[in-house]
Amino acid sequence: MKLNNLFMVGIDQSAPIEIREKVSFGKKVVDALMKIKEIEGITEAVVLSTCHRSEVYFISAESGDDAVRWFFCEFFKVDKDILKPYLYTLQGKYVTEHLFRVACGLESMVLGEDQILGQVKEAWGRAMEAGASGKILNRLFMDAVTLGKRARAETHITDHPLSISYIAVKFIQGIFEDLSNKTAYVIGTGEMGRLAIKHLLTKGIKEVFVSNRTHSRAVDLKQEIPEITVVPYGQKYEKIARNDIVISATDAPHYTIDYNKFMAVYNGKKICMVDIALPRDIDPRIGEIEGVNLYTIDDLKNTAEKNRKKREELIAVIEKMVDKTVDEFIKWYNSLSMVPVIKHLNDYAENACLSEYERVINKLAGIGEREKKHIKYALKRVGTRIVNRYLMGLKTLAEEGKLDQSVLNIFQGGDFNV
Repeated sequence: MKLNNLFMVGIDQSAPIEIREKVSFGKKVVDALMKIKEIEGITEAVVLSTCHRSEVYFISAESGDDAVRWFFCEFFKVDKDILKPYLYTLQGKYVTEHLFRVACGLESMVLGEDQILGQVKEAWGRAMEAGASGKILNRLFMDAVTLGKRARAETHITDHPLSISYIAVKFIQGIFEDLSNKTAYVIGTGEMGRLAIKHLLTKGIKEVFVSNRTHSRAVDLKQEIPEITVVPYGQKYEKIARNDIVISATDAPHYTIDYNKFMAVYNGKKICMVDIALPRDIDPRIGEIEGVNLYTIDDLKNTAEKNRKKREELIAVIEKMVDKTVDEFIKWYNSLSMVPVIKHLNDYAENACLSEYERVINKLAGIGEREKKHIKYALKRVGTRIVNRYLMGLKTLAEEGKLDQSVLNIFQGGDFNV
């Protein structure tokens, strides 16, 4: 199988938020994997779903990328003309390079962010549990996760926290300047919500209230962050109306803050709302209310760009690491063609040596068992040395992509029989 059988089809942060939220896999990743596995010709698949990207990595010997492009439209029930301008395809080496850059945080809004590495690892884990990934994608994602960890460890790119949650808090700080007399209400106890809370507390926020649809999770979070005050989810609109800052970061498929319900309790207080969820948590119409400032992930881009400059000098270093790992993956992939050759040559050598051993032993009368073992061992060593010499040359050609199929045919049987 050629490297060009490796594909990726997806949408990333270059698409408007209105488009990205239409194709956000969320909790439907496993269902998506089951559907993708049913597509003819696809033998392996992994779905990577984050706030900024919805990507399907897959191995296809027959269908190319058209079937998966159509899958996006059918699975999310979105007209193909709406998605067509934003769906993109990568193939072969470019898929490898892209995933490695994603895992290293080079394709993130916040350069080098940590969260994406966990998301890549989680995507791979779900695919393995679903039986959707195989030998090739397992190796690809394992290399991506390993590289992501090494890039961060060796460059220390994450010494300064610059996650999306941190950017959100920096954005709020830029609006209020002093947070010591402000209160915040955070909806969602997932990774982004937890990080936002920690950053708010670090910036000296007066008080942080937290709610989660599953109340026990908010209670558990208080064990980790005692400074927070847990509020029942049913009281969220009262708290929203009373706080200066509202951050919503859930994975709900619908709005967690409804326009009409908010209007029923809103008293005209100035409120800064930051919606860092995708699909969005807060009804966009709320941003049109006088006194309410509503910001989404896309509004954080300017702040993210300023922070990006702090890390730009490390990009070249990580990119060299990416290039080297891409080359290593390609060599490994190309060497897969050697597997049947290795088996055949070893079998050939073993059979040839055994045949010669039996021929020689039958002609040597009175030879003892000790001598027989020496002869057998010597023949085996000769066979192994000859095979290894061939394999070294063939492996070099394979890794460089220069191993012609006609050569493979000879060494796998055909004109190379005992």
